Amino acid sequence: MKVQLTSYLKLSLSAIITLLAAQSAFTQGVNVDAKPYPKVTDERLEHPEAGDWLMYRRTYDGSGYSPLNQITPSNIHQLTLAWSVSTDLLGAHETTVIVNHGRMFITTPQNNIIAFDAKTGTQLWRYIRKYPDGLFQLHPTNRGVALYGDYVYMATTDCALVALDAASGKEVWAVPIDDYKTGCYSTLAPLAVRGKIILGYSGGELGVRGSVNAFDALTGSKAITSTRRMIHLTGMKSRRLS
Repeated sequence: MKVQLTSYLKLSLSAIITLLAAQSAFTQGVNVDAKPYPKVTDERLEHPEAGDWLMYRRTYDGSGYSPLNQITPSNIHQLTLAWSVSTDLLGAHETTVIVNHGRMFITTPQNNIIAFDAKTGTQLWRYIRKYPDGLFQLHPTNRGVALYGDYVYMATTDCALVALDAASGKEVWAVPIDDYKTGCYSTLAPLAVRGKIILGYSGGELGVRGSVNAFDALTGSKAITSTRRMIHLTGMKSRRLS
């Protein structure tokens, strides 16, 4: 089951994350924080277990489809609230919930990442991005994280890519995608592919020309930058289509 979090109450309310009490992705047990973090491999990304949602659209074909089948049109009226939590932040919450063996990851405005025990709603950790002084945020929202290996990745509105230890929430590295002073910013969910983290950035409102970038998932070193209008990525090599 995919839980899509979207709030358009930008000025008045914090988003409330809700979970329904039903068979879902969160059947792996209690107290996930006490268990070793389940490493996210290429095999798991290409063939996710039914109860996991390891990337923005779940699978590389972008179907956004869950194979879970215990919630049906005939029993959906029996769903009840299991838990809820406020992020304590105003603004648009546009994250897609990512779930790895009972660990839930969300992002918020102002580039927070919050990890929960998906069964109980217990917060495991919270990361808050520290921005450079004077940063102008045109769209201070975020669409979600990527998972790869033992790390969780987030793009930021100061046009950086951040890697955290997924078990503890501690920052491992942060690298610039481009110079935020030009007006570029990034709100998308990164994509993990074969040891690389792929993402782009926005800023056309201010005359910025976007690009597609790939970074080494372990070290953060930049592998590819392409500013061409259309590209095709195969084996991490880029070529122009038109």
